[in-house]
Amino acid sequence: MVKRARVACLAVVAVVCTAATPGVARAHDSLAPAGASHNWLPSEEWIHRHWIPFDERALHRALGFGPHELRAYLYNDHHTLADLARRRGWDPEALAASLVAPWQGISPEHRALLGGRTMRILTQGHLAQHVFFHVFHGLVVHAASDHLFGVSGHDSLAMRAEGHSYVEIAEHGNAGTAALYAGVAGMIDSDHRDGIARLEAWPRQSDRIRDRTRAQLACWVQQPPAAMDPANPFGKNRFLHGEHAAGWPNTAEERRANDRRVERFRLRLVKGCWRHPRSWSEPSHERTP
Repeated sequence: MVKRARVACLAVVAVVCTAATPGVARAHDSLAPAGASHNWLPSEEWIHRHWIPFDERALHRALGFGPHELRAYLYNDHHTLADLARRRGWDPEALAASLVAPWQGISPEHRALLGGRTMRILTQGHLAQHVFFHVFHGLVVHAASDHLFGVSGHDSLAMRAEGHSYVEIAEHGNAGTAALYAGVAGMIDSDHRDGIARLEAWPRQSDRIRDRTRAQLACWVQQPPAAMDPANPFGKNRFLHGEHAAGWPNTAEERRANDRRVERFRLRLVKGCWRHPRSWSEPSHERTP
């Protein structure tokens, strides 16, 4: 079975918080270090393998999300779940504690670890969008390029940068699509099993992430990179918002302008094999003044 290249766990919550410099970072998330790129994510294994330590259905119930509303809300990754929780009567720390409460038989230290990760999902908009819905971000397919594509990692990266799909790269290397599908499916299944075995992913949620990824696999392998794919709903992250100081949007006017810009982009998405998010509409009485 193809093994995913492991991402070293470089920081825990306290280290990331210490490294962040408010008012300087360009990234979406408030914990990003100064000068971080717009879509910065911590180099931590659980993030890149999408190990969510709670059931998102419990989050739906707590925040009153209807079908598909979590995805709609997080499509604008300047939105945070913590902000919405406050507007709906929750203290974010209390919500995080309730989400990890179902874990049984774990040490207080491990519960604190899972609770800290949950708080970061609640307070960091881009990280939340990533772990729930960027399900292919983290699959290091080029590290297994010889097996998956029949070409070197250097060549597969070069072809990808030119806009080729993974199917086209595999056909170029005479590896065949069957090996490609089987290899990527093995990576997805490995993530699913490992997160559960290491008590870092809530089992039912890990099932959900695995199923969400499998459902989009045929689309993903046939499409160009997100930044070159006008149908990919998450291609926007590379060019829509532009650079900005940490904390933006801060005023009500800035938030409304940002919401309008994201919605215009969503409406312009080209139809294709990707499932597009629905529009997010917050009740008027809950809107931040």
